[in-house]
Amino acid sequence: MGVIDSAWFYEKLSERGSSLRDMARFMGLDPSAVSRMLNGERKMSAEEQDQIADYIGVPLDEVAAHRRGDLAGFAEKKQAGYESAGANPGELDEPPVKMFTEDDVIYKDGKRWMELDDGTLLEVHPAWGCMKGTLTIMPGVDLTAPADPDWGKVYDDD
Repeated sequence: MGVIDSAWFYEKLSERGSSLRDMARFMGLDPSAVSRMLNGERKMSAEEQDQIADYIGVPLDEVAAHRRGDLAGFAEKKQAGYESAGANPGELDEPPVKMFTEDDVIYKDGKRWMELDDGTLLEVHPAWGCMKGTLTIMPGVDLTAPADPDWGKVYDDD
């Protein structure tokens, strides 16, 4: 099992004035299962992680960091932060083309449409927006960074 920061979880319960049994009841689990989970004898599922974050009132990434015993959170320790190519560092560049948003959707004849710059209507694909809310990317996460820089390496550089 991974190293879990048990003391942090028990401290948060204490700050909230709750017990492990209260949290187990909230999660719909047996108190012994929650105890084993917080002591590192049982893995914590993603759903349980979400429930714990809700119960103790802390951000999900904080629970995830203490779940793994990695207080750096999701960011890789050696990864440089994102630097914008724009004039003001830290500000995102404007996209090269206008992107449609939900505010641009026109509902007409039971269909969804978006108006182009020249005034013509473009029917929105039925799958547009279907994934909204299904994925949360934590602040500071670079999805373009390699998960393992040595992946696919078949020989040493020496």
